Amino acid sequence: MLTYDMTQHGDYSLYEYLYLCVRADIEAGVIAPNQKLPSKRALAQNLGVSLVTVEGAYTQLVAEGYVRSEPRRGFYAADLVPGGAADGGAARLLRSAAGGRVLGRGTASLFGESELQTAISGSARSREAAPGFTGDSRVGGMLSGFGGGAEPEGDFAPTLIADLTGSAAATGVFPYAQWAKNMRSVLSQETEESLVGQLDSRGSLRLRRAIARYLQGARGMAVSPSQIVVGAGAQTLYGMIVQLLGRSLRYAVEDPGYGRLSRIYGANDVELVHLPMDGDGVRMDALRKADPNVVHLMPSHQFPTGRVYPVSRRYELLAWAAEDPVRFIVEDDFDCEFRLAGRPIPSLASVDTMGRVIYANTFTKSLGPAFRIGYMVLPPELNQAFDEYLGFYSCTVGALDQLTLAHFIESGEYERHVSRLRSHYRKVQDALVGALRGGSLGPRVSFEGLDAGLHFVLRLQDPRGEDELVSLARERGVAMRGLGDFFFGSAAAGGDGRAFLVSFSGLHADAVEPAVRALEEAWG
Repeated sequence: MLTYDMTQHGDYSLYEYLYLCVRADIEAGVIAPNQKLPSKRALAQNLGVSLVTVEGAYTQLVAEGYVRSEPRRGFYAADLVPGGAADGGAARLLRSAAGGRVLGRGTASLFGESELQTAISGSARSREAAPGFTGDSRVGGMLSGFGGGAEPEGDFAPTLIADLTGSAAATGVFPYAQWAKNMRSVLSQETEESLVGQLDSRGSLRLRRAIARYLQGARGMAVSPSQIVVGAGAQTLYGMIVQLLGRSLRYAVEDPGYGRLSRIYGANDVELVHLPMDGDGVRMDALRKADPNVVHLMPSHQFPTGRVYPVSRRYELLAWAAEDPVRFIVEDDFDCEFRLAGRPIPSLASVDTMGRVIYANTFTKSLGPAFRIGYMVLPPELNQAFDEYLGFYSCTVGALDQLTLAHFIESGEYERHVSRLRSHYRKVQDALVGALRGGSLGPRVSFEGLDAGLHFVLRLQDPRGEDELVSLARERGVAMRGLGDFFFGSAAAGGDGRAFLVSFSGLHADAVEPAVRALEEAWG
C-alpha cells in the first residue's frame, strides 16, 4: 500500500501533492513498471483523504502517461522505458529527471559547447541525406494541390451559425479596460528611451523577465530571460529557427498535423518529412527511418488529434535527440493555458536536461490573433549561435506592445484573464458536448481529447464520407473540417466512425443550441 504524509502538502492541493508523490515514486523506480496500484477507495482510506482527491491524482497520472487504467482491473504503473532497455538513452534521461531535482530545473548539456557550435556551423549542415531515404522532400510545390494543408478561405455559408474550424477568433472576451490601463501606465511611466530606443534583438528585457517568471510558475520551466526571443508570432519565430539551425538540415512535422506549419517550412526551402503517428505521438520507428535533424511537435495537445504524448514517449524522443549534437525538438505549446481539467500537462522542455528542446509559444490563443506576439526559449547552447547568426536583427514587435504586455503580466491581470477565459471555454465545451450527447445524434457520436485544450475530435457513426458530411453541415450554417484534411501521407486510420475537428474557441454560448440543431438536421 502506498503511504504518504498528506499533512506535508504545503501550498499544493491534496490531489496535486498525491499526484506528485506517486509520479516521483514511478520515476525513481520505487513503484515498479506494471506494478498494480491500490484501488482509489483503498488508497483514500489508507491516506485519510477523500475519494475525489485520489480520483484527481489518478486522472492526472493517466493523462500524463505515468499510469494506465485497465477496465475492470485497476490502475498500473506505466513502463517509462518501453522494451525494458535499462541502459538505454531513455533510461539515462529518466534517471536524470528523477535524480533529486525538481522538474524543469537544470539544462546540463550532454555535449560540449564547442562541439555543438562546430556541428551547427560546419560539417553537419552539409550532411548528405541518409542512404535509401524515400520520404517526401521539398514541400513548396507539393502543397499547391493539397487541400488539407490549406487554410479555409471565404464564407462557408450565406448565414454562418457557428465556425468550428478554429479560424474564427473569440469575441467579447478580451479585457480592453485592463489592457488600456496598462498601456496608459506604460506611456506615462516609461522613459522615452525605452519606448523609442533600439530594442535588443531578443526583445524587451522587461517582457522577457516577465515571461521567464510566468513560465516558472505556469510550466515548471526554470529559464533565463537571455534564453527568450520575442517575435511577431509563431510564423516569424519558425523562420528564425530555420535560419539559426540551417536550411541544409532535414526537418520533420507530425502527420496528421497543422497544414500551415508545413507551408511555413516549405516557404523556408528546407527538406521536410511528415512523420506518421500512433496513439502515443509520432512513431519512433518512422522517426529513425526518416532521420531528421529537427522535429516539430505538439506534445501537450497535438493538433488536430488532441492527443497528449505520454511521458514514456517523451523520454524516447529526448533520448533520440541526445544521440546527435545536431538533433533538436521544437516544442509547440500553442494552447497550454487551456487544459480544462486537472493540472496542465508538463512541457517537454521542463524535463529536458540535455538542452535539446526549443520551446515556442504565442499569446494568440489568450489575447487573440491581432496580438502578434510570440516567443521561443532557446537551449543555453544555442544562445551564442543566435548572437553570432541572428543578433543583427531588430526585434519584430514594437516596444509599446511589449512593455504593455510586460505590465499586463506583472500586474497579475494576464493570469486572471486566462483563468476567466478558461472558465468560459469550459462552459462552452461542456454545453456543446452535452447538447450533442443529449440530442438525436447522441447514440451515434463519441468524443476524443475532451478537456485537453481548445479543440476536440468528434466521431460520427455514418456511412457517408467526411467531405459529404462537411458539405451538409456547411449548407446548414456550421463550418467544420474532417480529420482527413490534416493528413499528408499516412492513412487516416484509427478510431470508430467519421472524424471531425471541433474547435470551440470562437463559439459563443448562445450559438451552441442552434449549431447542434443545424448538425442534427444536416446529419439526421
